[in-house]
Amino acid sequence: MNRMPAPPRRRLRPRFGRFIGTGAAVGILVGIGIARATADPAGYSARTTYGYMAIFCALVGALVAAVVAAVVAGRD
Repeated sequence: MNRMPAPPRRRLRPRFGRFIGTGAAVGILVGIGIARATADPAGYSARTTYGYMAIFCALVGALVAAVVAAVVAGRD
């Protein structure tokens, strides 16, 4: 019998940069949504509030996405 060897199984790993970038982008959108839904704080313009919330939520989103990517990578 002439048997063909099975191809080696490729280990698929998540692309951390794409996970983190997607998490940051989603965080920016969530931050802008939160800023629009809340009242403007005294002493800050709406643009400043949008910027601070977008940056903060982008960092949180990137951190959460990095943890998810690490968990997915560790399952293999």
